[in-house]
Amino acid sequence: MSLPLVSVLIPVYNSEMYIAETITSVLNQTWNNIEIVVVDDGSTDSSFTLAKAMESERVRVYKQTNKGACAARNFAFSVAKGEYIQYLDADDLLSSDKIEKQLQILSSSLPGTVATCVWGRFVNSVTEFKAEEKEINKNYDIPVNWLIDSWGGKGSAQTSVWLVPRFLIEAAGPWNEDLKINQDGEFFARVLLHAKAIKFCESVYVYYRSDNENSISKSNKSEAKAESLLSSFESYKKMILPSYDSIEIRKVLALNFCNFIYLYSPHYPHLIRRANINIKELNVRRVSSIGGSGFRTLAKFVGFSNAIKLRNLIKNGS
Repeated sequence: MSLPLVSVLIPVYNSEMYIAETITSVLNQTWNNIEIVVVDDGSTDSSFTLAKAMESERVRVYKQTNKGACAARNFAFSVAKGEYIQYLDADDLLSSDKIEKQLQILSSSLPGTVATCVWGRFVNSVTEFKAEEKEINKNYDIPVNWLIDSWGGKGSAQTSVWLVPRFLIEAAGPWNEDLKINQDGEFFARVLLHAKAIKFCESVYVYYRSDNENSISKSNKSEAKAESLLSSFESYKKMILPSYDSIEIRKVLALNFCNFIYLYSPHYPHLIRRANINIKELNVRRVSSIGGSGFRTLAKFVGFSNAIKLRNLIKNGS
């Protein structure tokens, strides 16, 4: 019986300092039946040249005009041949046995199961890596419960932790190329709503580089980014409520919108109004478990909305 092919999809934009190390971390995987699909998203540095120099039977390198990482991932998927899909950002690294051990778990699991693992940050060397200890680092027999826990503040997953059967991605649909932030959250929410189970592999790691100035997480709080984040939260609401509607789910959806208001108020009033409309439609109480201890204490006494107003008055007066 042939071993399943795993496609590792790497979007690249101005990552000349990191791309060779990232590709090498995949070539060093203990699982040998791997193809690497690199898509350069219109880099202005030497990223494409460096990736092209590593091209081989196992590494294919493409170039597109600058359309964003989501478009690069979608193109990479369209030319990928693997039965399983591993997304990997151009500056991050995988532990050498990440793919093999996750495949071992999936081989004895129900079809439609996805695998996840531990992730953590580093700056210069993986020797600095510190694992992120999260409550979501466990198995889930019902994947929607992972979304409830994650949206409820029990942890987030970095893009590369997931190993996903190809047919689940085909069912979930492509990455949303209109989003400028939280693209991975929106995409994997759709994947998980099509999945049968989540298996956590505790002994393998994703090393997330936190010093790349070109990463989305380094971007400022522009109106376009704010609108994109709000749209991703609205997408959560639209995708989940038709199939899973409960007070618990409505509360964590409302928590996303409250987090948005906490993050962006008093800026972009039209977006804040939109977030408030979404909360009203969910018909649940606004939560007070947001922000620092001082804000949370204030919100318990005067309510979330009044606490936001008082915070904004204090900011404007300082």
